[in-house]
Amino acid sequence: MSVEFVIRTADLRQAIGQLKANRGKYSESDFVDILVSESVAIFRAVGTESEAPVNGKIPGPVRVPLSTLGQISEAVTTFKAKELLFHCEPGAIKVGTWSVKNDDIKVGTIPDRRLNLPIDISVLDTLALAKILTRREINEEGMRARVDEALKTRQFAVADALAALQTLEITERQLQSLVDAHVTGAAERLRKFLRVA
Repeated sequence: MSVEFVIRTADLRQAIGQLKANRGKYSESDFVDILVSESVAIFRAVGTESEAPVNGKIPGPVRVPLSTLGQISEAVTTFKAKELLFHCEPGAIKVGTWSVKNDDIKVGTIPDRRLNLPIDISVLDTLALAKILTRREINEEGMRARVDEALKTRQFAVADALAALQTLEITERQLQSLVDAHVTGAAERLRKFLRVA
């Protein structure tokens, strides 16, 4: 199984630049879904979508770590060609004569749903998202690293708050209950906004 298309070098670099913009620390953990048709490739990551005209030789979907696309972007700066043959197979992408391997490159599977989330989704909304989606859905949305970090942030925030509130005899259970209620409220708002059942 493979996906193959021809894309202008400038269009590929522009799409990757848009995907990497304002991503910060998540540029290493976010994924990009590339949906290739006969005439267009749609690049989607959390909070960003970009389109580029292509000649789709073998249409289909590809999931690529954003960091791998960054490597590709750096490599194509050395190419003289105006157009590039972009060939994707499970675990590998070949662009012109240059190639990169990564086990996280997936071909032929596309998530059931792609939520319209902001690139800078808050910790609270990330925790709420984890409450309304299954573990599999979180992975499909490319949100695993963000959810794991939000859970750690919650843990540290509760520990800091508990230390500050000890003099008022606030227990960890009371504090966790307050945080749970706040996350549940955010989950209900997010569920309505995203129209998730």
